[in-house]
Amino acid sequence: MTRILTTAALSLVLGFALIATTGCIRSRAYFTSDPPGAEVAVNSHPIGRTPVEMPFIWYWYYDVQVEKKGYETLKSRERFRTPYYAIFPFDLFAEAFPYPIPDNRHCHYALKRLPAEE
Repeated sequence: MTRILTTAALSLVLGFALIATTGCIRSRAYFTSDPPGAEVAVNSHPIGRTPVEMPFIWYWYYDVQVEKKGYETLKSRERFRTPYYAIFPFDLFAEAFPYPIPDNRHCHYALKRLPAEE
């Protein structure tokens, strides 16, 4: 009886340790622009100058604003669609997979130069 309880307790501890060391889905958005060095704001929150990356959690719409002095400000709405492995029941396996699963989104913006003032 004691051996059965010890085996069960050891199995339970190992099971929790295995779950704690599993990978997960790593979602990141990469923003680039032409020319580089433009300020990027996502949902009105500045995140930095291009090229810049941002982790994200929600698969939804993001309002992106890209601006640089001497260029027109560009506003865009980006939709990050949910990948199949993040939808139930596949997400259960993706979260339990022992290695991180990268989900990278790349957004590139070409800015137009403002007309020169004479």
